[in-house]
Amino acid sequence: MTRASHFSGTQPAPAGGPVASGRRELDLFDVVALAWAERGFIAIVFAVIFTLGVAGAMLTLKTSYTAESRFLVLLNEDPTPAAAGWGDGFMLNQVMQSESELLSSEAVRRIALDSLGAETVLGEAVDGDARGAALKVLRGGFGVSREPNSSALNASFESNDPERAALILNAIVDAYLAYREEVLIETGVTGLGVRRRQADVAVLETRAALDAFLDQHGLSNFDTEQQTSQTLVGNLAERLNGARADRDAAQAGAAALRQRLDQIPGQIELYVENGVSGRLLDLRAERASLLARYQPGAPAVTAVEREIAALEAFVASGAAASEGQRRSGANPVRQELESELARREADARSQAVLASSLETQLRDVRSDVERLRGLETEYTRLAQNVAAAEEAAAAIAALEATAEARRAPAVGAADAVRVIDRASPPLEGASMKKLALVASAVLAMGVALFLGLLRGYWRTYVAAGALRRPRETRRPQDVPEPANDPYGGLPVLARIADRSA
Repeated sequence: MTRASHFSGTQPAPAGGPVASGRRELDLFDVVALAWAERGFIAIVFAVIFTLGVAGAMLTLKTSYTAESRFLVLLNEDPTPAAAGWGDGFMLNQVMQSESELLSSEAVRRIALDSLGAETVLGEAVDGDARGAALKVLRGGFGVSREPNSSALNASFESNDPERAALILNAIVDAYLAYREEVLIETGVTGLGVRRRQADVAVLETRAALDAFLDQHGLSNFDTEQQTSQTLVGNLAERLNGARADRDAAQAGAAALRQRLDQIPGQIELYVENGVSGRLLDLRAERASLLARYQPGAPAVTAVEREIAALEAFVASGAAASEGQRRSGANPVRQELESELARREADARSQAVLASSLETQLRDVRSDVERLRGLETEYTRLAQNVAAAEEAAAAIAALEATAEARRAPAVGAADAVRVIDRASPPLEGASMKKLALVASAVLAMGVALFLGLLRGYWRTYVAAGALRRPRETRRPQDVPEPANDPYGGLPVLARIADRSA
């Protein structure tokens, strides 16, 4: 009972009777009574909600397995450029934060996804491009943590399959180590290696295109054949001019010889044979014989000498020139000229044939030169592509060699992170089913109790008061307080109905 009713003796209305408009406050006993009155309804509601919660927990919540891996970040006292965390300006927390950011970067996840594939990450067959969903799984299941003032990093990955959790975490670790070397080492040897392979492929492709072009047009070496054709054009033109000149000279000589032959007779007298010369020769021989036996003044010698002098005078007078036996024949001069004419005509014909052959060859070579000139633009383009690709490959090879030389002294730079413990399939999993069951029970009890109290209040007070006219009751604040009340002025903490009636 309330403090006012205790001193005034006024009894409040019963709980089951009509309720006045001025008093609608329920005490603890009223609440318990309402709950007890609706215990069946509360039990039904609790059972329904709890059953739904249990079913949802069993169907939706699955056991998760967390694979873990640990790294040790080593700090070197020798500051090496381009190595994260090395140098006087970096503290331990900054180093660990840098490594954590690098390990959790999107690039590392993409590298791991490329090495595993979307189906492995998702654990099921996929249709189309599922990289977005796979990256979301990698992003949501991966975590990095470390203890304060510790140089060890703890990486974890959560999945519903222990084997897949360990596989994905190890792939992320490998991607992190590879990407760390690529990012933190300035030389970029890996990138240069990829670029060099691409450059070599480009060189092979350009050379293949050039070889196909040469094979298509029946060429082996374009520059050599073009130069040879141009040189051959000059040689053939020079030889053609010489052949034409020799032909013209032979024809001119033959024409001159023909004119001379027209003036030279074909037959001539070869000689006139008479006995004067023979007689004179015999007398001279006889004189020589006589001188061998006689003195020069001997009569026999003198007689022979007189005969010799007479014959010589006869010959000198010319009386014996046209006398005697005559002999004629072919003119040797004409024969010689005819032979020379035949030789000149043969030379003219041979030079004409040679000139005709040279003209044909010259036309063919010039057409070949024109064909090569038409192909020169395409060949130049392909050759420039080959030269550019080879130059680029050589430049990248030089850069790679330089990078390797620069990378050699700093081999330990990429070893600043050591893997202490690689991920292995976890033996035990974690499940939220127990917590979900407890939460379902609490929620079901709360909702059932609330609905039961609401239903009991409605049936007991609201619905019953609407059927009966409320009676006039005196409110507790209208009851006069007794004089000299020792509790006057104190606040009312609770009101208890008087159930003694």
